[in-house]
Amino acid sequence: MEGADLILAALSIGGTAAVGQSATLAVNSAHTALRQRLRHLFARHPQAPATLDLHAQDPDTFAAAVRRYLAETGADGDEQALRTSAQIMRIADPTGSASGKYRVDVRDAQGVQIGDFGHQQNTFGTPRAGTE
Repeated sequence: MEGADLILAALSIGGTAAVGQSATLAVNSAHTALRQRLRHLFARHPQAPATLDLHAQDPDTFAAAVRRYLAETGADGDEQALRTSAQIMRIADPTGSASGKYRVDVRDAQGVQIGDFGHQQNTFGTPRAGTE
């Protein structure tokens, strides 16, 4: 599963998971944390927070727009967002999680950073003249 798929699945589940009351509280808490993290990562895109809110109301319609913001901001590779999304899926779908359904594989990916408090600047392709 790719990072964007995992995050979108976790966002779509939110507090609607058919789990016990304590698990629902845990899912709701993790869902709130995920949305806060994404708002932080989306800060440079003025329309992204509103799109995130619209996605909460209609995930099918707004999934493509959220996926685009995840890619543009690098949120689809953000360790904290991925960890929180995986936590939501472990609670909401323990069987799927145990089978590896929500495992993120970043082999052969470019521009992925894992770890807290990192700073990353990527340049892909041929450098422009005078920038070497």
